[in-house]
Amino acid sequence: MSVVSFQEMLADATKRHYAVPMFDVSNGTMMRAAVEVAQEENSPVMLAAIPKDIEGDSLGYWINAALYAARNVKVPVCIHLDHSATPELCKSCIDAGFQSVMLDASAKPFEENAALSAQVVKMAHAKGVGVEAELGHVAAGITGAPDGCSEDGTSHDTDTVFTDPASVVRFVEETGVDALAVSIGTTHGVYVSAPKLNIPLLKELRNASDIPFVLHGGSGTPYDQLADAIENGIAKINIYSELTSAWNTAMKNFLNSREQMTCWFALSCQEPDRAMREAMREKIRMFKSAGKA
Repeated sequence: MSVVSFQEMLADATKRHYAVPMFDVSNGTMMRAAVEVAQEENSPVMLAAIPKDIEGDSLGYWINAALYAARNVKVPVCIHLDHSATPELCKSCIDAGFQSVMLDASAKPFEENAALSAQVVKMAHAKGVGVEAELGHVAAGITGAPDGCSEDGTSHDTDTVFTDPASVVRFVEETGVDALAVSIGTTHGVYVSAPKLNIPLLKELRNASDIPFVLHGGSGTPYDQLADAIENGIAKINIYSELTSAWNTAMKNFLNSREQMTCWFALSCQEPDRAMREAMREKIRMFKSAGKA
């Protein structure tokens, strides 16, 4: 089946009560792992670009690797831009061949968020590309540092704003977005302590609109809470921190076991790759997307 639309993928997840796993993938190794594990589990999957990974000429390298990965498996794959701060980056990714883009203006006032999101929707829909926006604001965990590598357990973005059910209908009508990331208690990055998702709020949001809902900050969220969120309308869950944690921990253990640091890259990456794939597999099964392709 290979590459499919954002709208098609989320519509199926909503209808059959599972969440599409969206993995932020920084390079070809992560892309290959994601699509191969998805195929082994017979699951749809989304490959997402982080803006930092596609700066300048890196966009061309990234999208060509992602398209190659997607076209070499039979399960549905959607290529997505995660957390763009600007309509300009969204346009670059739309023109490059992404199936969907996220414009994140959630820290801005409602009117500005809606206006910017509507601007992206207009140019994206003209090319059949889906659009995700965020209403409310999901703050960052301890990896919220400017370089994504906080060591002191502090966040540079601590202001979580829960999504207001009364604003959802107006926002969707004014923007025409295809999916909405909602704030119900998760944070991006790594948790200091386990979150407590506000499932009653999610139910209110679901009653307010039938648009597909997205959950950011899925890494580290307890399984029972994710299951409740999926049952109550979450159709996509974003994962990144647990993937890099699995990879980096395995690589650290490998390097610490050696005195000589010269080693073929293909060999030194074997255990980190295995660890990351198992993290992906666990999420696919948790999100109930296994067997749904």
